[in-house]
Amino acid sequence: MSDNALAYMFRIFWIVFLAFILVDTFCKSWNTENGKNERVLPNGHGTFVGYDPILFPIIAAIYLALCIGIPAAKKEDILLNAITLMDMVLFITIYFTILLIFLPVLRRYYMAKTCAAFWIVPVVLYFQPNMLETFAVPPAVVFYIPENFLTILGCIWITGFGVIFTIQVMSHLRFSKKLQTNSRPVEDDSLLELWNKMKKEMDIPLIVDLKYCSEINTPLTLGMRMKNTTTYLPEHSFTDEEAELIFAHELRHIQRRDTHMKFFLRFCCAFGWIHPLIWVAVRKAEDDLELSCDEIVLKDADKDKRRKYAELLLSIAGDSRGYSTCLSASARSLRYRLKAALPVKNKRKGVVLLFLIMIASGLCTGRLALSTNRGTLSELAGPDTAEISNADVKSGRYDDFHEIKDVGELSQYLSEMEVERILTGYENETSEGGLRGEFAASNRSFALSGNFLSITNIVSGETEKYYIRISLDWEFIESLK
Repeated sequence: MSDNALAYMFRIFWIVFLAFILVDTFCKSWNTENGKNERVLPNGHGTFVGYDPILFPIIAAIYLALCIGIPAAKKEDILLNAITLMDMVLFITIYFTILLIFLPVLRRYYMAKTCAAFWIVPVVLYFQPNMLETFAVPPAVVFYIPENFLTILGCIWITGFGVIFTIQVMSHLRFSKKLQTNSRPVEDDSLLELWNKMKKEMDIPLIVDLKYCSEINTPLTLGMRMKNTTTYLPEHSFTDEEAELIFAHELRHIQRRDTHMKFFLRFCCAFGWIHPLIWVAVRKAEDDLELSCDEIVLKDADKDKRRKYAELLLSIAGDSRGYSTCLSASARSLRYRLKAALPVKNKRKGVVLLFLIMIASGLCTGRLALSTNRGTLSELAGPDTAEISNADVKSGRYDDFHEIKDVGELSQYLSEMEVERILTGYENETSEGGLRGEFAASNRSFALSGNFLSITNIVSGETEKYYIRISLDWEFIESLK
């Protein structure tokens, strides 16, 4: 079996494995939230789908640090990490845009929890991105960006990302400080009793606090760590039924760790800031978080309870800031939430669709190569690079390599070949099958396969990889035997 076949098999296996993790945790999360006794998550106050959403910003930050924060790193290593970042940015922008387009249809036929889960695919996909490169496959896309332009573009993107992300974090910290300064503990015994009872029923730690705050109009939850998580209520009196609905909604956010999801979405907004539709997509994703909590709160509700819930949303409409979740969002999403609160027919869970989306996403990522130099092989690798001393060629029609006798003609052909120097983890096919050439020239060895050429310096062991822009004339090469 060829190296490429093994690489493709491993890649497909790994993608299916990630897809299984996604749908398995989705089903377990759904069972946990709906009080099922079988196939539930062991930790009831972490019912996120896949992996904790905060892992994606951590992974992206590691690659960003490798690109700009290690002075001793080789230029090639820095650019390879830059390719991974580019792959992340491209996938996020394209995937979120497609999801935004199809979201009205998805919301119509699938549960709100499923729609919210669609946004989490990048977290699972890039949980361990290095695994996708263990057996690299040929790049599907080669981006040519002149090195000077790439530097300028990279500086613009990093500057924009840094500014936007810093503004987000500072805004969150200011908002958090403002709430803490203008809040007071809830002292109503009946309210606290209901709050603690519902926390216990949902297996949420008792350390999660409840306070009144004079600076807000709608209940919201703030806190990236469980021990610092607080639910704030506006200075407003609520009936027992209203309080129960509010607590049910906010505790679901806490149970799912939706503040982490909010952080992930806002990070994606900064990460793909250059694409305007990302900003719209992130707002829609935040709406799906609220809709999915509405859905579970009203799961077994009758018409009267749904009506009261809709009235509650109207009476405390507001907006959240920072990495917080709130019960009643502003007018931009309120109409849809009110409509969703009315009795509706059962929607599909969408496990199969979620699985297929994950598979398709996995197949579309990790196939990017970057090129910063373009020209003939002699221009990029040196005029004496392709002075071939001996050469062998092999095709699927033959069992063994056949020697090329007219090495002079081959040298001329190779030196004039239009190529791009690329950065990729892909190594040329070394096993049987397909068209392949192996050449030698002084202290260099060549491996030619498909539209890819590797040139290895025998002394230093360093390898340069090239993408051949025009399909090789294999018939001409074989005719030189």
